[in-house]
Amino acid sequence: MTVIKVIAFVIFVISCVTIYHNANSFEPIKRIIYIVAGMLIMYLITTVICNIKTSGIVVQSEEALKDTVHVLKIIFVPINAMIGTSVLCNILGKLKDKIIDIEKAKKRLIIFLIIFVLILIFEANYIGNFITDLLG
Repeated sequence: MTVIKVIAFVIFVISCVTIYHNANSFEPIKRIIYIVAGMLIMYLITTVICNIKTSGIVVQSEEALKDTVHVLKIIFVPINAMIGTSVLCNILGKLKDKIIDIEKAKKRLIIFLIIFVLILIFEANYIGNFITDLLG
């Protein structure tokens, strides 16, 4: 479990650095706010996915299920934040710096949201299959 926590911590640090870098158009305090908000939002999304995928699964040990879900959360939350928040900060920064206009930003945002939803669907299926194969 310690190795998994170290790996999750490394992913978390990389995620924070990536978000901070992609929010370079904003002052440092806003960058930190984006990191925290992005992590919180992705934690909520990942929790919902895990709750949906674990409901109705019959397992021998509820404790093993809790531990597995915890590990999945500490790995997927920073990955989701790295993908989602970094891209959003990049789009908002380019809009703020007037590199792109609002119409182009809207198009990029729509494309990003479609891709991100597809990623979340893939992730939900992966989580469900992983838990079922491991504990089911």
